[in-house]
Amino acid sequence: MADLTFSNLTAAVPPGSFTETADDVTISIKALTGETSIQLASEKVSEFVSKLLAACSSAQITFNSASPPNQISSYPAPTFGAPRNLPTGETVSSRTHTVTVVAPVELDGIVANII
Repeated sequence: MADLTFSNLTAAVPPGSFTETADDVTISIKALTGETSIQLASEKVSEFVSKLLAACSSAQITFNSASPPNQISSYPAPTFGAPRNLPTGETVSSRTHTVTVVAPVELDGIVANII
């Protein structure tokens, strides 16, 4: 079954976001989010997840253009809500990501959703 590799994803994130050792891949949240410092107490989980899923969407587009007939549809582009103003004066909108995967009964074999 088709799925993205971490190499596919590396091309869609800022340099230094992923590093590889002999038996592991590590994600630098600092590099991925563009922050100068990240700690366990940092309130950056939503930013991290949103940027990671947006990179998955971008990597999927590249993957699908180079991989017919093994295209996937697991990571669609995020959808944006209508802008609204916060009491602080900041203008924001929602950003919704969805992920669809094929999950066998044995959950250790989850892969991307095939088109």
